[in-house]
Formats: sequence, structure tokens, C-alpha cells
Amino acid sequence: MITQRSTSARALVIISTTVAVFVLLLATAVHAMSAGTPAETSDHRVHAGETLWSIASDLADDGDDVRGVVAEIRDLNGLTTSVIGVGQVLIVPAPDEA
Repeated sequence: MITQRSTSARALVIISTTVAVFVLLLATAVHAMSAGTPAETSDHRVHAGETLWSIASDLADDGDDVRGVVAEIRDLNGLTTSVIGVGQVLIVPAPDEA
């Protein structure tokens, strides 16, 4: 037989767990939003013959994996594929000032 006391205890556990999960999710979101300064970007107009790979190769530092730069360009522009068109303006990571 379930008593009033056990029902109250069970409800308290459920509410406490829900609150704890919410606080953890909120803390994670705040941490993600405040993680460092945003990377500098610039605009790049796509020319005939260019591919996402060739643009990323030009931007990648020596020894960097070009695939990471391609992924960053796709993320910055909300691209779901690597297909780009002549005249398209892409947001790209700003080249390092050396």
C-alpha cells in the first residue's frame, strides 16, 4: 500500500531531479555562449574554378588539416553541402596577419 508519505517523497525526488537537470543544462548553455572571443572573419566572393577545398587550402596555416577549415566555412555559412557557386559571398576565417 502506497502511503501519502511515500508519494510525497517520490514527488520530491522527481522535482529535485528535474530542477538539477535544468540547472546543469542552463550552466552548459551559459558556458558555451561565453567560451572565448568570436573568431575574426572576412568575406570571400567565389570566383570561377574555386571550390570550398581550394578556398580552405588558401586559408589554412601550414600543417593545418584543410578539412577543419572546410568544416569551419560550412558552419559559418550554414552550408549543408560543399557546393558553392560563382559570385556567392562566403564568410571565411580571417587570414592570419603575419
